[in-house]
Amino acid sequence: MIKSGSFYFSKSHEWIGRDSNNKYRIGISDFAQSELGDVVYISLPEAGKAYKKAGKIGEIESVKSVSEIYAPVDLKIISVNSKLNDTPELINQEPKGAGFIAEVEISNDSDVEGLMVEDAYKNFIADSHHE
Repeated sequence: MIKSGSFYFSKSHEWIGRDSNNKYRIGISDFAQSELGDVVYISLPEAGKAYKKAGKIGEIESVKSVSEIYAPVDLKIISVNSKLNDTPELINQEPKGAGFIAEVEISNDSDVEGLMVEDAYKNFIADSHHE
C-alpha cells in the first residue's frame, strides 16, 4: 500500500503519489521543472484513456525546450488538472502540489514499488547529472 504523502519517481523524472483523499496523482519532479525553465504550455493526457508504463502521455513546452511526459506506471487517467491550461507556470511553482498533471487509477500498487523513493531519486539525479 502506497502511503499518503509519499512520492515515487521514474528515471524520466515523473512522479506518482497519493494525496490525502487516497487518490493517485502524477506530475513532473522539481528537478525536471527546474531543468525546463519557465513552462509556457502543457499538452495534457486524455481523461479516460489508459497508458502503459513509459508511454507518452503529453508534452511540456518551456521557454527552453519541449519535453515529453511519460506514464511512470501502467495507469488510466481519471481527470486532468485543467488549471494548467490557463496557468502552466503552476508546474514551476508547485510541481508536487497545484502543478500536478492528472489524477490517475492504477491497477497494481506493486508497480509503484518499482519506482524510486525520494532519497533514491535524489541520488539518481546526483549520479547522472554531474555539474
